[in-house]
Amino acid sequence: MRPNQSRKVRNYAVAGSALAIAAAVAVGCGVTGTGTNRAGSSLTFDPLPSAPSGASAAPGSGVNPGALPPGQTAPVPSPPAPATMTVVVPPPSAAAKPQPTVPGTPAPAAPPKPAAGSGGGSGAPSGQGGGAPSGPTSPTPAAQAQARSVTKPVLLPDGSVDCAKSKCVALTFSGGPGPVTRQFLQTLDAHGGKGTFFVTGAQVNLNPDIMTAIAGTGNEVANGTWTQPDMTTLSDADETAQLQQTNDAIRTSVGSTPTLFRPMGGHTSPSVVDAGKRLGLTQVLWDLDSMDYNYQADPDGLTQVLMGMKPGQIVMLHDTFVSSATALDRAMTALSDQGYAFVTVSQLLRTRAG
Repeated sequence: MRPNQSRKVRNYAVAGSALAIAAAVAVGCGVTGTGTNRAGSSLTFDPLPSAPSGASAAPGSGVNPGALPPGQTAPVPSPPAPATMTVVVPPPSAAAKPQPTVPGTPAPAAPPKPAAGSGGGSGAPSGQGGGAPSGPTSPTPAAQAQARSVTKPVLLPDGSVDCAKSKCVALTFSGGPGPVTRQFLQTLDAHGGKGTFFVTGAQVNLNPDIMTAIAGTGNEVANGTWTQPDMTTLSDADETAQLQQTNDAIRTSVGSTPTLFRPMGGHTSPSVVDAGKRLGLTQVLWDLDSMDYNYQADPDGLTQVLMGMKPGQIVMLHDTFVSSATALDRAMTALSDQGYAFVTVSQLLRTRAG
């Protein structure tokens, strides 16, 4: 073989080895370089075997592959190849460099796309990892429970509260009318509530302006007997007189006759109930007695008592104590945030009857 031909054979061998190594790097990067969880990692390949010096790595070049130059009886030993070859895969943000292609080498397969709605990361929940969230984050169980507990009262076509579908309570007041009654009226109005005032007949004529304020603001006026005696100790005639005199005073003051009555302290009997029926009055007691007279130096304690009221209950208070008005305002603020509605007894009883 001539010297020029020998140089060509060596060149072919070197070029062939380089192309084979480049193809292996391209395939390795194409398969593993797109995974975000392997960005910037190192890939290791086994080296290609070195061709003998002077052998041709290009088939069909017209030279017998593996032939030695004339006069050479053994291949020249080549430098020992490293045990492994490491290629660093750049992170996805780095611009990909075009890889050399080798004829006959298949192109690396594209990685599969994540399914619609997946988080895009390996094992990552929706909205986390490498992909976009599939939707808004679900509220926590505590937030869901809070959303269910806070509801607005349902209104009827006439604008009144539908207590069959709302958290209604009836606030009732005894002992008035008196100067403190105005503060209770202001509290009710501030919270969009209505109440029922069981007025003492003997005080009605002494407080005509307050009576007008009660009836004129949509609150209910009811019969609280004339002097608040223990009705169970009276004769039938005296029972009737207590209720009749109060009815007359209310009609004179506000122009309407009440339909409800309450005996002082809840002291009642079949005879007392019958006395009311003869006058068209229905007896109303209570479900929750606040005993507010025991909390005049402790409005915070009374507030806690009032916070215990439940939907559908009739609550008993006295519109004669300033501290009771203060506690009621605090309780109504908290209960309104929970969706409670404050209505008259007559409105609540219509729901109970239905």
